[in-house]
Amino acid sequence: MRKIAATFFLTACAFSARADFIDFYNGVSLGAAMPKSDMVFLGPAPALDGKLQLIDFWATWCEPCRDSIPKLNALHRAYSGKGLVIIGVTKEGREPLAPFLQKNPVKYALALDGEKKLYTALGIRGLPYAIFVNRAGTIVWRGQPAAISEQLVESLLAKDGG
Repeated sequence: MRKIAATFFLTACAFSARADFIDFYNGVSLGAAMPKSDMVFLGPAPALDGKLQLIDFWATWCEPCRDSIPKLNALHRAYSGKGLVIIGVTKEGREPLAPFLQKNPVKYALALDGEKKLYTALGIRGLPYAIFVNRAGTIVWRGQPAAISEQLVESLLAKDGG
């Protein structure tokens, strides 16, 4: 009887965890317009008009976020000349970023959302989180940066006229 109860309990936990995972992504709808943002870029703001945008929401303390940086750097190298702009957005201030970026170089654009307006508008409740925004300003993909592949980028660029 204990084994049955334990199995039932673990199954219930697994389903509730999965429900939380699904709910996590319900903050932003595919097909929704990208909200206007007043994020502050740490360097020159990239030209966004006519570009497919990959916006990665991250933090220095987030291990999966840090693990995504080499992949995003590689995607930036491979696709920045083909119509893709990558922007890493954090709600942290400038102070923790400087020492972090010395040890972990980021080759794509970085921006601050210090007032959390973009995080709030998109309903982001956890990190890491990424979205693709097409040239028309529509959100066309959402999920974990670890799930982004070259095939996905190429597919979105092709659909977007890239």
